[in-house]
Amino acid sequence: MGLLSDPSLTPRNKFGKILNKHHSKVCWLLYVASIVWFGCLGHKDFNHGTYLSENALSPGLVYPEIKQDSSRWAQHLIEELGRERENHRATTPHAWIAAKMRQIGLETYVHNYTLRYPFDGGKEFQGKNVYGILRAPRTSSTEGIVFSAPYRSPSSPHADIVASVPVLLAFADFARKKNYWAKDIIFLVTEQEQLGMHAFIEAYFNTEMDESTRQKSYLDYGYLPARAGSLQAALNIEVQDLDIDYVDVKIEGLNGQLPNLDMFNLVQRITSREGIISGYKQTPQKKRRQYQNSVENNIKNMLSMIFSLSTGVPNGNHGFFHRHRIESLTLEAVKRQTSNNNRYNGGLPLLKTIEGISRSLNNLLERFHQSYFFYILVQNDRFVSIGDYMPCLGLLIAPLFIKSFLLWLIASGDLKDEETESDETNESTELNIVPAVLFILYACLIGFLCQHMLPLEYLVNFISNHGFSTAQSVTVSMVVWSCLAFMLPFVYKLPEKALNWLHLGSLVGLGTTLVVVGLLNFSLAFLVALICVPLALGISPELKKGFRKSFLTVYTFLLNPIVFIYGLVFVLTVFQFPELTIKEAVLRAVTVTMDAITFSLTDNLIYNNWLSSIVTTVLLPLWCCLWAVVIRNATPQSTTTKGIINSKKVQ
Repeated sequence: MGLLSDPSLTPRNKFGKILNKHHSKVCWLLYVASIVWFGCLGHKDFNHGTYLSENALSPGLVYPEIKQDSSRWAQHLIEELGRERENHRATTPHAWIAAKMRQIGLETYVHNYTLRYPFDGGKEFQGKNVYGILRAPRTSSTEGIVFSAPYRSPSSPHADIVASVPVLLAFADFARKKNYWAKDIIFLVTEQEQLGMHAFIEAYFNTEMDESTRQKSYLDYGYLPARAGSLQAALNIEVQDLDIDYVDVKIEGLNGQLPNLDMFNLVQRITSREGIISGYKQTPQKKRRQYQNSVENNIKNMLSMIFSLSTGVPNGNHGFFHRHRIESLTLEAVKRQTSNNNRYNGGLPLLKTIEGISRSLNNLLERFHQSYFFYILVQNDRFVSIGDYMPCLGLLIAPLFIKSFLLWLIASGDLKDEETESDETNESTELNIVPAVLFILYACLIGFLCQHMLPLEYLVNFISNHGFSTAQSVTVSMVVWSCLAFMLPFVYKLPEKALNWLHLGSLVGLGTTLVVVGLLNFSLAFLVALICVPLALGISPELKKGFRKSFLTVYTFLLNPIVFIYGLVFVLTVFQFPELTIKEAVLRAVTVTMDAITFSLTDNLIYNNWLSSIVTTVLLPLWCCLWAVVIRNATPQSTTTKGIINSKKVQ
C-alpha cells in the first residue's frame, strides 16, 4: 500500500521531474523556433500576394475625366499661395483658403480648437481648420469621404508640402462639376499637423464640450458648424511639388493600427495605372527592380514596419481615423531632385490618381470588412497575414508559462528534492507568498504614480520652477520613479522562498502582458518578448554568485526603461552621426532621450497613445520584480518561521 500511495509516483510528479530536467532545452528551442519562423516569412513560399477582396471598389474600370486644365490651375494656385505665404511666415492663410473654397462652390466653414499644454504652466495654443463640404447630388447625406491636406508654414522644420492645398483645391473644383457622387465629400485643410486632425475628428464624433469638461481636458476640440454623413474612408495628401518622383504610401496609425488591406491595394492599383511609382516606405533605392527580389530585403521591410508600428505614433494625419473604423492612409508625393520643368504636366497623373481613388470609394456599398486589418507588408504586392505571424509571438510567450508552471510545482511542494520534507514546504508556502504579493503591490504603486497625472504634473511643475526646461523636468520625474523601483529590493528585502514566488508572479505577469499587448499591437509585444524572454529563461532559483549572475544583473539593469531608451538612442546617434566624438554623441543622446520621453508622455495625454502607459504602469513594475529576483537580496529565514516549522515537526 505504501507504493500505491507514494506521491512521487503520481503522473503530475513524473511530468514535473521530466519538465524540471529538460525545461531549459525546451524553452530555448521555442525561442529559436520563433526567430526562425519569422525569418521564413520573408520567403515567397510563406507569404501571400495582395489582391482585392472588395469587388465594389472596381479600380480602373472608368476612364479618368480630369483634364490638363486642373493641373494648370493647381500650378497657378501654388504660385498664388506662394505670394500669400510671404505675409504668413508662421501662420496659416485661413482667409485665402476659405475664399478659394467658396469660389469653387463648397459649403465652407472654419473649425476652432484650443490646446492646453499639460506642462509648463498650462499654456494655451489656438488653432483653426478650414473645411468645405460637397453634398452628394444623388443621395441624402448618409455617407461621406474625407480628402485632407495639412498646411505647413515656411517656418516649419518638416519638409515643405506647399503643393498639397492647391492640389486639394484643384480636385475639389473638378469634383464639384460632376453629378455622380453618392457620398458627401469633405475637403479639409488642417493646421498644426496631427493636432488639427485629431481635434477635427474628436469634434466630428462628439458633442460640444461643457465648461467643466473643457477645464479638465487638455484639448478643447471646439464645435463643427456642419457635418457630412457617416465617414467611410479618408485620404490625406502631402505634395511637395507637381513634378513628382515617387509616392510614399503611409499606413501606420495610432497605437499600431492599420487600414484595411484593400485600401492599400486600391492605391497601388491606381498609381500603377497612372504610371506613378509608389509603395510602402518608398525610397529612390526601391525604384530599382532587383531591390525587391531578395529574402534579406523582405525581412528588412518587415522589421522596418514592426519598428514603426511598435511606437504607436502615426506617421501622417490619417492615423487618427482608424480608431473610428474609418480606413485611411496618406499619399506623400516626393518631388524630383533633378528638375525637368514638368510642373504643369507632372501634376496630372497625381490628380488622376486621386480621381480614381475617389471613384472607387464612391462605389462602396458598405464599410471595408472583407480583407485583412492585421498584416505585415513584405513587399508592395506581398504580405503576411495575422494567422502566419502570430505563431512567432506564441512561441516566444510559451517558455514563460512553461517555466512559471515549473516554479509553481516547486513552490507548492509537488516537485521537491528528497531532502525536503513536505511539512516544511506546506507551512512555509503560506508564510512566504504574502511578502511576494506585497512586493508586487509596491512595484505596481510605483508604476501607477509614475503615470498618474496629478503627482506627475505637480512634480514636473515643481522642477520647472527651479530653472529646468519642460523636457528636463519630465525626464527628472521619470528618473525619480525609476530610482525608487531600483531601490525597492534593497529597502524591502524578501525571504529566499518569497523570491521564488515573486519570480513565479513576474513570469505570469510578463506572459499575460505580452498576450494582451500582442492582441492590440503585435509589433510592440514581439519586440518586448525578444528582449525580455532571454532574461526570464536565464534566471533560476539556484542562481548563485558567478559570471552568469553578474551577466544577468548587468543585462537586467540595461533593461530598465530609462536606461534602455538612452542606450537605444545613443546607439542610433553613433550610427547616424559617425562624425561626432564620443562626448558629443553622449550629450546629444541625452537631449534626444529627454525629448523622446516628453513627446511620448505628451502623446499619451493628448492623443491617447498607449506606449507611455504600458511602459510605466506595466513594464516598469515587472522590471522591478525581475530586478529583485536577479539580485536575490534575500533576508535570512526568521526565527519565528523556523520555530513554527520545528514545532510542526515535533507534533
